[in-house]
Amino acid sequence: MSKPATFAVLMGLAIACGLLFARLSPAPPASQPVEWLDAPRPVGAFTLQSAQGRVDQQSLAGRWSIVLFGFVQCPDICPTSMSQLASLGRELANLPVGDVLLLFVSVDPGRDSVADVDRYARFFSPSIMGVTGEPAQLERFATDLGVRFGVSTEEGDYSVAHSLTFSVIDPQGRLRGRFRPGFDAPQLAARLVAEVTQA
Repeated sequence: MSKPATFAVLMGLAIACGLLFARLSPAPPASQPVEWLDAPRPVGAFTLQSAQGRVDQQSLAGRWSIVLFGFVQCPDICPTSMSQLASLGRELANLPVGDVLLLFVSVDPGRDSVADVDRYARFFSPSIMGVTGEPAQLERFATDLGVRFGVSTEEGDYSVAHSLTFSVIDPQGRLRGRFRPGFDAPQLAARLVAEVTQA
């Protein structure tokens, strides 16, 4: 089977599992607050790659960003979280918040090419940008956002682990807050807009 066909089959299975888990999971809580930082933390220099070109700290300037880390071959958690990110993006598009960058960062560049990550992100929503990069750059960006991940490439035991958190970056390029999956998209969008308009 060709690589594109294999990719399509694996992605289809992952997404189907994710949607199934989303349907079987309990209803989200009535409200889930964003954990806003008392002291916003600057995001340092980093360089990643998207299908549209280089993505760095300057790419975040002037708009709010929501960042999710994961990997294309993640069987269930990532597809569910990506579906939630897409729903949140649709809600935000209908509110007076301006341009919001939705960023999916693959921590598995050994298997996830830039093209793979782009296709994966855009399957969930054309508004989600998929990026990846060199391990050192991924580590730098993740550390500034308080996200941890690890990739084990031992023979017969290739595994990936990562924090499951959505990070909120403000237009000044500072980490402002974070929230977990399992949220109600309309309510969370309203909370985000309320904070953004006060900033």
